[in-house]
Amino acid sequence: MSPRPRVLRTLALTLALGLAVLTGCSAGSGGNAAPGAPKTLRFVTVYPANTTDPQLVHTAFILNSGTTETLVGLDPHSLKLYPWLAESWETEDAQHWTFRIRQGVTFHNGAPLDAEAVRAALQHALDVNPGVVAALKIDSMTVVDDHTLSIATTSVYPALVSNLVHYNTVITDVTDTGDVPMGTGAFRFESFDPAGRSVLVRNDQYWDGRAKLDRVVMTANEDSNARMLALQAGDADIIYRPSLESIPTLRADPAITVDSVTGTRVYHLQFNYVGRHAALWNNRDFRRGIDALVDRQSIVDGIMAGQGTVAFNPFPGDWPFSPTPLGRAHGTEAALQHFKAAGLEVNDGKVTHDGKPLTMQIVTYIARPELPLIAQLLRESAAQVGITLNIQVAENIDEYLPKTDFDIATYSVLTISRGDGAFFLNGAFGKGGAQNHGRLADPALLAKLDAYNTEIDPATRIRMIKEIGGYIEEQQFNSYLVVPNETAAYRNGVTGWLTPGNEFEFPMITKDLDLA
Repeated sequence: MSPRPRVLRTLALTLALGLAVLTGCSAGSGGNAAPGAPKTLRFVTVYPANTTDPQLVHTAFILNSGTTETLVGLDPHSLKLYPWLAESWETEDAQHWTFRIRQGVTFHNGAPLDAEAVRAALQHALDVNPGVVAALKIDSMTVVDDHTLSIATTSVYPALVSNLVHYNTVITDVTDTGDVPMGTGAFRFESFDPAGRSVLVRNDQYWDGRAKLDRVVMTANEDSNARMLALQAGDADIIYRPSLESIPTLRADPAITVDSVTGTRVYHLQFNYVGRHAALWNNRDFRRGIDALVDRQSIVDGIMAGQGTVAFNPFPGDWPFSPTPLGRAHGTEAALQHFKAAGLEVNDGKVTHDGKPLTMQIVTYIARPELPLIAQLLRESAAQVGITLNIQVAENIDEYLPKTDFDIATYSVLTISRGDGAFFLNGAFGKGGAQNHGRLADPALLAKLDAYNTEIDPATRIRMIKEIGGYIEEQQFNSYLVVPNETAAYRNGVTGWLTPGNEFEFPMITKDLDLA
């Protein structure tokens, strides 16, 4: 169930999507529409869906953008959970849960939302998506009455509620046999082409109030330049994630607003604890030496063009669960001291291992274009101390890493998410975790995770996650580098837009979005 980077599409598909942006979405433009014409907003996002099944889709850009809803929502400012399609939930032991399903809600096909519909949707997600099985740990579900659903997890599991925020747990009418998913959101699908554009129209029976827009045309295009050109030409009203180099140009345009917010993911380096250099990576001083080579501020100022903040642990910032950074020295001299403490030979500012120069592989991917640049920066710093890093570019990093004997991988993952670290921590450090590509199995960390996973008291959980984050930094299990900003750009006249901290947990097309 982890967010997975999309592989690069073929040139033909990229060009086709570009045409869809520059021509297909221009019809019925909201900002230039005649008086009395339907308000149509044109939104260009990044990745297309790989399926029309929202419980299985790999990317949330279109399917989680106003048409579908989850039982539990996440406040974009506080990261606190709030009731959405579930009016409330309760448990006495964090294993047996009772959810009260909101009354008066209907799916887009007119069918009522009830406990059985929720059960069926979650069961479908469990049937088709192994990631949902791992994240929810549901043992059984029982319909108590029309609007009460009982859920039992396989063990004590306080993280169940926070994991019901995930976009693959949206509630749809899975009995509907139509071509588009039937959700409960403020908009419904008029058409949905996973490889092209999708048209959303207002759901006049929406339970939480009438949307201001009549229609939304959503188009996915992985080419950031095409997205920028569409906005500049007036063929798009909002674009998501413009390229960093385009932000000054867009900000200089008086007809365009650029919105940039601190994201909830961290760019970092993962180390391989079981590969050909396992002995080195299992040495904390060696890990600290590699970490000391990374100039984080140069990444923020140069590679990120100021669109990010420095990070040293997985939970940076001033959240209640954020550890205080340890403040260790960085730079070439600090790195050499760590390498010497790790048992490597250091002569004339150069490092050797068993009398030979050290050569390693760093794997990166271009779906996040800053990551290859970070790999190049580290390669240059490592070369100064005599370490050779060969860069390998993978199309799909999550498929590539389990099959290869890498040393370092640049990686991006949501960490500052849902006010609860269980999803990230278990995925990144648990045995068999989807993001634990380095196959770290630290007994002390696993013991801390086991205790955290079964702790019920919220205040104690916050204290425990803070301690775990500090322990991860102290041991330097990975090198956490920078929190990238999430950005969007939109034309004047767009109101009600809120740039989300990530694209997976917050709907982008809301009932409050409007065009002047």
